[in-house]
Formats: sequence, C-alpha cells, structure tokens
Amino acid sequence: MEKIIKKIFIFIIFFVVFLNATPLSNSIHEDVVSLRYANKSRIVKIYHDLENIYIQAIIDDNKKAQIDSINGLIECSKILKINYRHYQKELSLLLKHDCKQSKIKEIKKEKDRHKEILSLISAKFYHNKIILFFNHDIKRNDVYFFVLKNKHKFRDVFDIKGILRFKIRDRDNIQIAQYNKKIIRVVLNSIYPINSTFSIEKQKITIKFYEKHIKTYQTKSYINQYFSKKIVVIDPGHGGKDTGAIGYKGLREKNAVLKIAKKVGKYLRLYGYKVYFTRDSDVFISLRGRTHFANLKKADIFISIHANAAPVKSQFLSTHGVATYYLSPASSARAKRVAALENSVAVNQMGYYSKQVFLNFLNSEKIIASNKLAIDVQRGILKSVRKRYNITDRGVRKAPFWVLVGAQMPAILIETGFITNPTEAMRLFNPYYEDLLAHGIANGVVSYFEKNR
Repeated sequence: MEKIIKKIFIFIIFFVVFLNATPLSNSIHEDVVSLRYANKSRIVKIYHDLENIYIQAIIDDNKKAQIDSINGLIECSKILKINYRHYQKELSLLLKHDCKQSKIKEIKKEKDRHKEILSLISAKFYHNKIILFFNHDIKRNDVYFFVLKNKHKFRDVFDIKGILRFKIRDRDNIQIAQYNKKIIRVVLNSIYPINSTFSIEKQKITIKFYEKHIKTYQTKSYINQYFSKKIVVIDPGHGGKDTGAIGYKGLREKNAVLKIAKKVGKYLRLYGYKVYFTRDSDVFISLRGRTHFANLKKADIFISIHANAAPVKSQFLSTHGVATYYLSPASSARAKRVAALENSVAVNQMGYYSKQVFLNFLNSEKIIASNKLAIDVQRGILKSVRKRYNITDRGVRKAPFWVLVGAQMPAILIETGFITNPTEAMRLFNPYYEDLLAHGIANGVVSYFEKNR
C-alpha cells in the first residue's frame, strides 16, 4: 500500500513539472481506487493536487488531462464521500467533444502561428522621420527596401513582413498600408530623389528622410485602437519608510524597482497602452491603497514589481533568479516565505483563519487569467534578458501576496532578481540590464493581450 501511495505522489509532482510534455497516466483511476483503505489525510492531499492539475489543464486547453484528472477527482470523491455530480457533468461534456479534438488542435496550431506574425502596434510621424513599433523583435530580413523612379516621381518603398491591424491615413507624400496578407508597405513619394535610410532596434523601425523632399507638417501618432483602450497599472513595490529588502552593499529594493517600473511604463506607452503608476517617487503607499488605485483607474491588468531576498546570509551567493507570481493560496513553503517577506505588518493583523477564508473565495476566472498573464510576462523576461545575460528561471508560482488581494483585474507580482546576491544586485542597478528586463515585461504584456482578445 505504501508503494502505491508513494507512486501517486511521485507521479503528481512529475505531472505538475512536465504538464505540457507528459499526459496524465491512464492508470490514475486504478491507483486512486486502490487507496480506499489508505490514510484519509493522504487521499485529501491527492484530491487537492488533482484539483490543481485540473485547473492547469484548463489553462493549457489540454482536454486529455482534464478528462483524466476529473476521473481521478470522481474516484477520490467517492472514497471521501464528497458530492461529485458537477464533475460527472463536466466529464460528459468533455467526452462529447472528444471526437473533435484533432480539428480543435489544428485550429489552435493555426492561431499560434498567427500570433508569431509581426503586428504593427503604432506609427509616429515626425518632421524628418517615421517610427514604427511592432509586437516582436524585427530581423533584418523582415524588411526589404527598394526604389522606384520615372521622369516625374521617385518612390522609396519599404516592404515589411507583418500585419497592419488598424488604418493609417495617408499623409502628404507618405502612405502606409497592408500590401498583401503578409506584407506592410510604406511608400515615400517625391519629385526629387529621397535618399531615405532606415534602422532597426529591437521592435522599432526608424525611417529617416530629408524634410524638404517629404513634408509631414506636424507630429502625429497612430496606434492600434485595441491596445490604446487597455489600461495598465504598474506598482513599484515598497517606497518611503518601507525600504523593502536591503541587499548587497546596502542597496535598497524600493529604489531598484522604481527605476525598472518607469522603464516598463515607457515601453508600454510607446506601444499605445495607457499607463498609470501607483507611485512615481519615493513615497509610502499602503498595500490596499495600491490595488484601490488600480480599481479606480479601471485597469485591465495590475503589475507589482519587486526584488527578492535570500532568508539567510549563507544563501546570498547561491540564491538567484527571476520569478513571476499570481495570487492564490500558497502551494509551497518557499512561496509562503517569499509572500511573507513582501506582505506588510498591516495585513499580518488579519488572523490565519480569516486569511484562509478570504483566499478560498478568490475568483477562479481571475486566478486563471492572472496565471496566463504571469506565464507570458515570465517568458517575455527570459527571452529579452537572456540575449545578454545568463539568468535562472524560477518559474511562474502562486502565493498569497496581499498587495494583489484587492485587485479586480488579472494581477501579478514580479520578483526581478535577488538583491542579496552580489551579481544580481549590481544588475538591478545597471541601466542596460534594467532596460532588457523592462522590455521583456512589456513584451509579455503585449503577448497576453494578443492571445486574449
């Protein structure tokens, strides 16, 4: 019996870590049934683990894992004498649609391929240049430049691989439009040779020209209206009397995260989002005040930015990495420790029982949306920062961060690195590293909104 119990626990841990690559075992039904005479507390633990697996399967749209985990939940419920009718109804619906799985997978693959296509987010016109911002980094072979000329007109043409999701009104001698399904065409027209040039920097293309040949008259911006309607509230952690963690050489968390937050805001505004900060200077704001501010602004997402700290000096050198958290009852001692470090004395006045009751009433839809946002932002950070730095991926985790509790929208907390680690502490105050980090966070936000239109 002990061997069977151990087998299931090992299996659950393995499944949680490798969810995308490993399907739920077909023998889970027999394994759970065999636990009828096992210790009740162990069966309860397996029941809750299966619930987490089921939620993760919904997030990943993994129908096979949903069916297998529901079967396990039904069997556990029978043993524990818990009502399982809602699981039976869900199982029947899943089985009814199971025959359509191959078609659904093909559609999903097509959508995923579409998401990777470059999309123009915004275009800004100046007196002697145009700046185009995209949702992904641009490669040199994504842009093809050529010149067309005859006796009376010169045309500089830029064909860019991508999709234009909004209209840009023709401006004097400049046109930007969707040439075909895969190409955005920018055309500069003049009766004189234009001799334009272009440069690529990450997600930005800058096209320069001589002002006397191409007239734009005034600065003008065009942005993707879908993005322009989205509101992002960025919360630089701590501030004022609350210094946050104090790390290597006395460096303070509150100062590092404020600089990073401002750079995230800069990128998001360039992409067309409306951005607000809970603080833009060294001031103290209560945890409740932060999410209250986001709710007043009717934010679509809330991002709290922090720096982590190792618990003891002996771990300063060995503990490092970046993690992104979303609000949920903590699943591990490590998550609880990190949450306790960031939570203030004010919320600690709430008793343990009161906290658990509150957490149990969290909106499951918001938890799933927050998890999706956390996944996209974590991926964005890793992709951006790893271009130049070797950083540890501490993953996407759930924890009871009370700064996220009052948010009425998807909310995440980013631990940008360990301020107690000498290497990471110095990076957190390095402008270049800060820029890569902010760029990655902003890209994660773009990816989240692209996928969840």
